[in-house]
Amino acid sequence: MKADAKEDLLHVDADLTSKNIFKISQEDYDFNYDSFPVIGLNPEKIGDSFTSYDAKRDMKREEIAFLGQRQHACVCFIDMMNSTKIISVLDNVELARYYSVFLNSMASIAKNYGAKIIKNAGDCLIYYFPDTSDKSNLQSFRNVLDCSLTMISAHRVINAKLLEEKLPSLNYRISADYGEVEFARMQSSNTDDLFGAAMNKCAKINSKAPPNGIVIGEELFKIIRPFEDKYSFITVDESVPGIDGKYLIFRVTNKDNRRTLNPFNKKSQTDRNKFI
Repeated sequence: MKADAKEDLLHVDADLTSKNIFKISQEDYDFNYDSFPVIGLNPEKIGDSFTSYDAKRDMKREEIAFLGQRQHACVCFIDMMNSTKIISVLDNVELARYYSVFLNSMASIAKNYGAKIIKNAGDCLIYYFPDTSDKSNLQSFRNVLDCSLTMISAHRVINAKLLEEKLPSLNYRISADYGEVEFARMQSSNTDDLFGAAMNKCAKINSKAPPNGIVIGEELFKIIRPFEDKYSFITVDESVPGIDGKYLIFRVTNKDNRRTLNPFNKKSQTDRNKFI
């Protein structure tokens, strides 16, 4: 890291000082941040293909082959804040480690809740929840919220790890929405990608989330509104560039303010029920 910028960027939250850092559980502190491949370098190891198909003929002609497969699903974006300024002072080794800790930590939590990783776009991780194709499966939608809240709970743990490695702290925003998506296969990466209005809206509303916070779109809110006894939904009264007309956005918090002690070991309620 460049010396003249190190002092400014090697910043950690007040609760990550040396006297408080040991409040983080040892299990989380020792989490294997390399348990997943560095996303983007070997994407075929990240997730399974959505379905089997034969598109070899199309793939020979096109970089993106649309598969003719559509479904409704909940999609999510998690975006690192102020990354351009931060990464400008990191050398190549530090940069790879910085992204590895963040992206692989988030991918680990997402997979614990049944999500499938689509891709990373620079400092943004994109994933979706296949089980939400069934709108009557309300537990799958709770998994979306619990996954996002667990990711926010992991903020202190991730920054503690970065502090240990003398890397800058980070903040991030999470957005989620629901709608129809279309599947395509990317020739260069040999992985599936998603397209559609739900993806576009989810990307556009992300900037309306507070630092280390969550926002959801109107379409997702219509489905999860029955959970108002467990989660707080606060309307964000702001227009969203690129979205025509009025589209409501809601900030999400958990009414249970207890801190998650082991965010990397949290599982979806569906998985927990398997052992009951």
